[in-house]
Amino acid sequence: MPAFPWRSPGVWIGFVGAVLVGVGACSNGFSFNPLGWGVGPIATLATTISHDTGKLLVASGCVLLSAGWLLLVPRSGRVLPARLWLLWAAPLVVVPPVMSGDPFLYADLGWILAHGGNPYVNVLGSFGGPFEPFVDDFWAGNGVAYPPLALEINRLMVQLAGMHPYWGVIAQRLPALVGVGLLAIFLPRLADRLGTDRDWAIWLGVLNPVTIVHLIGGAHNDTLMAGVVVSALWLSVQTVPRISASLVLAPIVIGLAMALKQQAGLAVLAAAGLPVAAQLARLPWLQRILVLGWRTAVATVVALVTFVAVSLATGLGFGWTQWLSQMGRARTMTLSVAIGDAFIWTGRDWTGPANTMLAILAVLGLAALILTRPERPLRATAWGSLLVLFIGQALHPWYIGLSLALLALIPLGRTAAEWVVFGSFGYLMAYALTNLYNLSVLPSLAGGLGFGVAAFALWAASGADLVPAGARPPDRRVTTLG
Repeated sequence: MPAFPWRSPGVWIGFVGAVLVGVGACSNGFSFNPLGWGVGPIATLATTISHDTGKLLVASGCVLLSAGWLLLVPRSGRVLPARLWLLWAAPLVVVPPVMSGDPFLYADLGWILAHGGNPYVNVLGSFGGPFEPFVDDFWAGNGVAYPPLALEINRLMVQLAGMHPYWGVIAQRLPALVGVGLLAIFLPRLADRLGTDRDWAIWLGVLNPVTIVHLIGGAHNDTLMAGVVVSALWLSVQTVPRISASLVLAPIVIGLAMALKQQAGLAVLAAAGLPVAAQLARLPWLQRILVLGWRTAVATVVALVTFVAVSLATGLGFGWTQWLSQMGRARTMTLSVAIGDAFIWTGRDWTGPANTMLAILAVLGLAALILTRPERPLRATAWGSLLVLFIGQALHPWYIGLSLALLALIPLGRTAAEWVVFGSFGYLMAYALTNLYNLSVLPSLAGGLGFGVAAFALWAASGADLVPAGARPPDRRVTTLG
C-alpha cells in the first residue's frame, strides 16, 4: 500500500492555516466579556493580539487550511489516512471557540441544569455563575431550541471541568472531538461497504475546512450528532442475529442523535433503505416506493419513540419547542435573508415570503429525490439534508457538516463535486466575512462567491481533477446507488 506523503506541502500548509486560526481566535476582541478572556492558558497571549490582527489571522488561516486541503485531493497512488484530522485539529483544541459564541451558551446551559434549573424555563444568564459574563447579548434572557440530551452533555462537560470559567467552555469541545472521531472511524468503513472511495470520504467528510474550523474550532453540538448519525448508518448495513439492524438498532441510535440535534431524523430514510437498495433497484417503481415507504415508517417510529423516551427520561421534556423562532431573529446567512436584503429598496421585507417559498421548494425537492429514485435512499438523504436547511430560519456553516459527510459517501460527477467542494469553501469564507468583519448577508455571500469562483479558476487552470480516483467493487448486499 502506498505510504501517506507526510512531507506533502498540503499537510503542512493546512497545519499552518489551523495554527493561524487558533492563534487569531485568542484575541480578546472576540470575547463577549468586556474584560476579555481573563483566564486560562491563553490570557497572556490574548492581550498581545489586537482584534484586527485576530480577524486577519483567522481569515488567512481559513484560506491556507483550504489550500492545503485542496492540495491533498485524493488521487491514485496516494493513501489519505483519517488520522490527519488530529494534526489539523491540534492547534484548535484549547483555544477559545472559533467564530462562535455557542460554547459559552452551552456552558451556561450546563451551569443552569447543574444547579437545578430548566434551561427551557430559566433563560440564559438567569443563574449568574462563571459563564454568564460571556453570554452573547443576543441570547441573554432567552432560551434555546436544543433538545434535552444536548443539554445533559453540556452539564456533564462543565461538571467535568469543575465549573471553571475557561475550561468549562473548552470542555464543550470534547463532544465535538468525539463526533469527528466517529466520522473518521465510520465514514471510510461505510465507504468500503458501499463500494465508494474511502479516501474521498475521508477527504470531503473529515478533512473539510468546514469540519476543522467550525465543527471542531467552533465546538458545535452538530458535530457529535453528525458522528452518531454516520455510525448509525454503518450499523444499518451490518448483520445482527435475531434483530433488524436497519429497522431497530440503527433507528434507536438515530433517535439518540435527534436528542442531540433534531435534524438527524432525516437519516431514517437511509437507514431503512440502504440494506435493501440493491433489491429495490430490481423492483417496479411503485413497489420500490411501497417497500421503502413501509420500512422508513417503521424506522421513523422507532427513532421517534427513542427521542421521546430520552426527552422524558431527562425530565426536560419538549420545552425547546417554544424557542424555535429565536434563531429567525438573528438574520443569518440564509438565501431568504439575502433575497430580503436585495429587495429592501421596495420598502417591504421580503424575507418571510422568500423563506416560505424556499421551504416549499425544499420539501418538493426532497419528495422528488425520494419518488424519482427510491432505490437511492442515501442519495436522497444526502442531498435532502442540504435542502431541509432551507426550511429553517437560520443557516450556519456547521449546519452542513452532516451533509458533507453524507455526500462523501455517494458517487458524485465532476460538476456536482466541484459545486460541493468550492461551494463549501465559498460558504466558509462568506461566514468569515460576516462574522469577522460584520458585513451584512448579501455582500458576505457575494464575497464568498468570489472566493469560491477564484479557487475554482485556479483549480481548473492547474488541470487537476476532483472525481474520486476509484472505488472498490461494491458489496452486492448493498449498492453504490444508495
